[in-house]
Amino acid sequence: LHAQLNLASKDHYIWFDEIVGNGNLAIYNGTIFEEKFKAPENNHRFLLDDTYHLGNLIYDNQPYYNIYLKYDIHEDQVIAKLAYKTNFLFIKLIKEKITSFEIDNSNTAIFNTQLSFISSKTKSKVSEKKFTGFYQVLHQFDEILLLKKNFKKRGEIILNNFVYSNFLDKGYFVILKNNNYFEVNSKYDFINIFPNQKKYISIFYRRNRKLLRIDKDQFYTNLMKDLQISISKT
Repeated sequence: LHAQLNLASKDHYIWFDEIVGNGNLAIYNGTIFEEKFKAPENNHRFLLDDTYHLGNLIYDNQPYYNIYLKYDIHEDQVIAKLAYKTNFLFIKLIKEKITSFEIDNSNTAIFNTQLSFISSKTKSKVSEKKFTGFYQVLHQFDEILLLKKNFKKRGEIILNNFVYSNFLDKGYFVILKNNNYFEVNSKYDFINIFPNQKKYISIFYRRNRKLLRIDKDQFYTNLMKDLQISISKT
């Protein structure tokens, strides 16, 4: 994603967008977002929280910077808060036009300050039918990617005689290697993908059990970083 966004000058595109003016850009091509679910306080269908975060994206092959975004992981949709005249429009962007996007999370408790996502369409040679939509990029080296599929399942609860939607965080992890798709959830999944690193993977799991219990994202990211170093030495 960073490489794609850096193909052109960020300042140039910001200047161009200002000259063209609000409402005249391709990013305004979408549908108005309307919240159709009523959820209890502090429960929502979005990644991070129910606010817009500064971000960047490639939309219809055009980079856009400093756009306020939020990511609906229940319906796998990206929503943009766009200035229009003296107000704002909340646009559900056309999913098929999004190549990649980034969301700044510096105002949340999550350690990383920017989350990066790619569309499955950027990896068209991957034949797995389950591989669809947007995936968070946790780590990448060579042609190997560690991805996470974030999503929320919707249920219903009754509070004060009123039925509310209730969203539960879910997710799973994927390795893309040589255009092959692998879901990973155990030490043995990693060993099957990287058989020459069996001993190293086993040691890493043994030494990092606590991190695995409390933060799978960071555990898998650290494992991939260390595998990158180990593989480069072979």
